[in-house]
Amino acid sequence: MSVSSNLPKSSTASISVLGLLRDYGAILGMIFVLGIFWYLKPAFLSAANIENVFRQSGIVMIMALGLTIVMKMRGVDLSIAQTADAAGLIAAMLIIAKYPIWMAFALPLLFGLVVGLVNAVLMAYVGIPAIIGTLGMMFIIRSGELMATNGAEPQILFTLPRSVTRDFLWLGQKDLGPVAALIVLALVVFLVVFVVMRFTPFARYAKAVGSNVRAAFLAGIDIRLTFGLGFVIAGVLAALAGVALVSRTGIAMPRGAEPFLLDAFAAAYLGTLASRQGEMSIPGTLMGALFIGFLSNGLTLLGLGAPYRYALNGGFILLAMAIGALKRKH
Repeated sequence: MSVSSNLPKSSTASISVLGLLRDYGAILGMIFVLGIFWYLKPAFLSAANIENVFRQSGIVMIMALGLTIVMKMRGVDLSIAQTADAAGLIAAMLIIAKYPIWMAFALPLLFGLVVGLVNAVLMAYVGIPAIIGTLGMMFIIRSGELMATNGAEPQILFTLPRSVTRDFLWLGQKDLGPVAALIVLALVVFLVVFVVMRFTPFARYAKAVGSNVRAAFLAGIDIRLTFGLGFVIAGVLAALAGVALVSRTGIAMPRGAEPFLLDAFAAAYLGTLASRQGEMSIPGTLMGALFIGFLSNGLTLLGLGAPYRYALNGGFILLAMAIGALKRKH
C-alpha cells in the first residue's frame, strides 16, 4: 500500500498542488509576466507584434540550440556570439565587394565550421577547459574583426542599391508565402536539431556523456568525438544566426551580436523549467527563446531599455538554476 493512500484526501490534494507548483510554477510565472505586458500594452499580442517577436526570437533560438547541445554534455561555448559577429561581417564584406550571393551564405558557414572544429580539437582532444578555451577563441575572433574593419567600422548594406542586396536581405526581411522567411529558417533548424538530438546515435552518446562521462567511456563511446561534435554544431549554428542577423538589420559591426550571448544562455536555462527533472532540452530552449523575445519586446513597448532586460535575463537564469537544483533533489 502506498503512503499517499493512507493520507487524507485534503493532504493528498495539497501534495499534488505543491508538486504542480514545483514542476510548473515558474512557467505559470512566465505566462503571468507576459499577461502583465498585454494588460499594460494591448498591442503586445497583436498579430504584427507577435510576428516581429518571432523574427527576432529566431536568431536567438538558432544560436541557443547550438549552445544547448554543448551544455547538455556539461560544456560551454562563450565564442558563439563572436562567431556570429564575424560570420555576419564576412557576409556583409562579400556583398559590398560584389561577390556572388551564394558566397555570402556559404563562406560564413564555412567560417563557423572552422571555428567549431578548432574548438573541438582544443576542448575535446587537447583537454583545455571549455570555459577557458572558448573565452580565448572569443578574444581571438574579436581581434580579427577589429583588424578587418579598421577598428570597428560598420559594414552598411541598406544604403547600397537594392539590386545588390535584394537576394541577401530577402532571408531576414521578406516572406516565404504567408510566413516570414526568417521564421521558416528558425523552424527548419529547430526540427533538424530536434531530430538529431532525439532519434540519432549522437543523441544517445551526448546524453551518456552529459550524465556520466566515465560510464560513457567504459561503454565504448568515443567521448572526445562526441564532445567535440557539439562544438562543431554550435559553431555552424552561430554563424548561421550571424548571417540571419545581418540579413535582417542590413548592417554588420564588431560586437553587434554580443547581446545575444546572454539571451542564448537565458533561453537554454529557461528551457529547463519545462522539464520535471530540470534538464536542458531542445523544445525547452525553443520555449525559452520565445519568452526572451517577448520579454525584450514587452520592455521596449513600455519604454524600458537594455539595463532592465539584462537584469531580468540574469535573474531568470538564476531562478532557473535554483529551481533545477530543487527538482533534482526531489
